[in-house]
Amino acid sequence: MGTKTCTGHYSDEDYLRFSHRLREQLPLLHSQLRSGRLDHGPVTLGAELELYITDTAFTPLHANRALLDAAGDPLLQLELNRFNLEYNLAPQAIAGAPFSHYARAVQQQLARLNQLAGQLDTPGHVLAIGILPTLTAADFHDCMTDEPRYQALSSGLRRIRGEPFHIHIEGAQDTLECRNEDVTLEGANTSWQCHLRVPAHEFAGWYNAIQLVTPLAVGLSGNSPLLFGKHLWEETRIALFRQSIDSRGQQAQRWRAPARVAFGEGWVRDSAWELFASAVALYPPILPDCSNDDPAALTELRQHMGTVWLWNRPVFDPADGSHLRIEMRALPAGPTGADMAASTAFLIGAANTLRQRIDHLITALPFRYGEYNFVEAARAGLEARLVWPCATQVELFDRALPDIVRELLPAAREGLTALGVDAAEADRQCALIQARLASGQTGSRWLRRGLQHYGNTLHGTQALLKDYHRHQAGGRPVHEWALPA
Repeated sequence: MGTKTCTGHYSDEDYLRFSHRLREQLPLLHSQLRSGRLDHGPVTLGAELELYITDTAFTPLHANRALLDAAGDPLLQLELNRFNLEYNLAPQAIAGAPFSHYARAVQQQLARLNQLAGQLDTPGHVLAIGILPTLTAADFHDCMTDEPRYQALSSGLRRIRGEPFHIHIEGAQDTLECRNEDVTLEGANTSWQCHLRVPAHEFAGWYNAIQLVTPLAVGLSGNSPLLFGKHLWEETRIALFRQSIDSRGQQAQRWRAPARVAFGEGWVRDSAWELFASAVALYPPILPDCSNDDPAALTELRQHMGTVWLWNRPVFDPADGSHLRIEMRALPAGPTGADMAASTAFLIGAANTLRQRIDHLITALPFRYGEYNFVEAARAGLEARLVWPCATQVELFDRALPDIVRELLPAAREGLTALGVDAAEADRQCALIQARLASGQTGSRWLRRGLQHYGNTLHGTQALLKDYHRHQAGGRPVHEWALPA
């Protein structure tokens, strides 16, 4: 969430100076994108896993700094709330078997962190789950991690909004309505975020294809159906994240700027520059810390982009001779490393094949229907019906999400092997997605069915999470998880 170093105290002059640097750096980015410097280097995959820390009764435990100190691992970092941490997995070449590697690495780190959590002064557990079902509104009082950047981020968003953050989510069974004075409700969302390094000249095709496929991956991967005891969306994170840090006030006006958490404003026409330029034009700075870095490092532009939370976000990185990545932010944490790896493999493999004809596909599908698909998949999961382009269509129509995924699985396999992924690895990941479809069981569906068995009470939810924790530690994908007897 933004820069790791900030003053937290800003004057009008700070905002003006920062805004001026943003506009100076946009042409520098444009020049770098056109120079060919960002067209070389290996296609790599990176990942970040956000985690919950709970006590032994599976309620939030404010222990992220204690666990960070106990782990002594530079790949582990603090998150917004004191019951959250993030683990950064080292980048891997896309060739070979990177998804299986990440599946194993996730399970190894979960085991290690759980062992360390059990040795804290207040023993606990670590869970990878989109939203912890035992959360209550009281858990968001005085829970923010004591870091200047988080305090500054919260006060900056609240300053722009001018009023508390309002949450309104209508689910199939329940409706949630609440308000929060700061941004800590954002920390209820924990995600599995992947970075794909791509050549700059291929960015538009890659980005649009990933945008097109993301709703399918989200619908396949639901793991966040419950918040404050209410049954909401299959991926409630998508609605909650958008609203919990929405800097737009509720005052009536004839037009409204887009939210800082967004699917986007249109298909990318040419390059990543469009997304950076749009972020500068549409969103006022929140953390206007100016650096003494070489302007070519684009430090201020990168910092600003870190406070605009596109579900698929462009990343410019000056490391390794400078390169460009697409950060895929929409998938939830959990249920297991195998589940997260397979969802990512499907997303990247299908996108790689579809990008070969992406211009035709996005011409047939206006962007607003791509955004509709994203919201509908988050809301309904495997029951969603999405508007999907096909070669023979004479008009748009919707189709069942599982049918679209089954149709695309061969394309996903082809796209993976074209990137150099081992054939056996591609088969393994696609087979897991096929098995998930056949079982009809995602993390969200397992949680909902389990709560029907145990009862929608604190005791029932704790019993359910005990089962979840045991299954997660075992590492078997969620479609193989048994329901409580």
